[in-house]
Amino acid sequence: MTTGVARIPGAISVPDRVRPRPRVRHWVVFTGFVILAFYALIFSRTTLDDSAFVVQELEGRIEIEESRYWDLRRELAQLQSPDRIRKAATDLGMIYPEAGPHPLTVPGLGSPDRPDPEEQWATLKSVLSAQP
Repeated sequence: MTTGVARIPGAISVPDRVRPRPRVRHWVVFTGFVILAFYALIFSRTTLDDSAFVVQELEGRIEIEESRYWDLRRELAQLQSPDRIRKAATDLGMIYPEAGPHPLTVPGLGSPDRPDPEEQWATLKSVLSAQP
């Protein structure tokens, strides 16, 4: 039976079915790697986009809180205003005394005319120790 191949004396013949096969496994691995890289790229982009949305929301909240901070600072300055405090104290009946300090006399402690503080202190200690 002849296969239609001319035989050359001394040459090695290679049958038709022993041809080198294309390396399909390498192409499958390469294609899988490209698909994996594509999905990794998409995942990284969506993660960055999510982070950008979070940052944008935080910046909006920061602006709101800064506005509230400055409103509270303005309100504090108004509340600490000496004119407002003076008016509120006057409305409550708080006024400056007309004369200087008035000495108080406590019965049993002597009079404030005594210039000797040691004597006054001794009298105060005796009064306090006698109390229950």
